[in-house]
Amino acid sequence: MTSRRHPAVRQWHLKKRRLLADRMPRVRSMLKVVLIEEDVAMQALIAEWLTQAGHRVESSRRAAAVPAVDVDLLIVDLPRLRVADALDVRARYPGVPVIGLSAQLARSLPAGSERARSLGVAALLSKPCSARELLSAVADAAGSRH
Repeated sequence: MTSRRHPAVRQWHLKKRRLLADRMPRVRSMLKVVLIEEDVAMQALIAEWLTQAGHRVESSRRAAAVPAVDVDLLIVDLPRLRVADALDVRARYPGVPVIGLSAQLARSLPAGSERARSLGVAALLSKPCSARELLSAVADAAGSRH
């Protein structure tokens, strides 16, 4: 027996998905994003959010494994990234905005906050963050680059 949803339930899910998509921050064009995240589940979730928002995502668990490609944005798990790796990533992608992720923050730091700037990131998000929070930071970082 196959599990099929009732047409009314399917319609409700489609309507809900459209409403949520309408509320998400929009970026004018598709971005090429490099995501460096050791936690596989978090990496998959963030990549899914970015892909659903229309961005291309190159994911890696380690900074050293990331190919040097033309990139618009970096999203990096900061506490787990070693200093040498951070310097290498910065050297490979000079001028590319970075959004930092950290499970050690009580709350996210918005784009332009003094603390985020002192760490050299466009925004610093606490994990777990919401899709809306992530996509808003992506839109802000992309806007600051163009």
